[in-house]
Amino acid sequence: VSGVKIYNEAKIETNQRVKLQRIILQVLRMPVGESRSDRKVEETFEQRVKEIEAKDRTLYVGYAQDGRTITGYAFPVSGPGFWGPVYGMVAVDPSATKIMGVAFYKHSETPGLGARITEEWFTKQFSGLPLHPIEGKNKIFSLKPAGAAKARNELDAVTGATGTSRAVEAFLNKELDHFLKDVRPELKKQG
Repeated sequence: VSGVKIYNEAKIETNQRVKLQRIILQVLRMPVGESRSDRKVEETFEQRVKEIEAKDRTLYVGYAQDGRTITGYAFPVSGPGFWGPVYGMVAVDPSATKIMGVAFYKHSETPGLGARITEEWFTKQFSGLPLHPIEGKNKIFSLKPAGAAKARNELDAVTGATGTSRAVEAFLNKELDHFLKDVRPELKKQG
């Protein structure tokens, strides 16, 4: 029994690591479709992503195939959802002026409602979102009822999941604000 437990623990750890690597590559716009083997994902990750620390935050620096040109920065985000913590990953462009991608990969939100934050229609809205605070407000974006978003920094909330939408808006704006005020200046110093 102990041998089976140890064997499975190693496999579970590997699966979780590769899942996270897929998510990081996805938000950095380095396609590694679901059909790619775990080994290929790991190879791509090792060749094109470097993990660094900046202001007590883990960042994943994405590189072009030449291995020198930075294509973006990815970083984990998390915060309280409606039913429990939500974990995600955000990537920003090399100049840290817009979002490249967002993915939410672990949560306790209601299936068919709040869990829709993982759906492509929701996360795709963030691509290209400028990282400039809304005038007169301390946030980058706001979630509006579906179809009511008018400005570039207004995105569609998940219908029927007001609590989840508000929670995601609050913690993601807080994480982006922290990145802009604390982490981005550190990246500029590092060159």
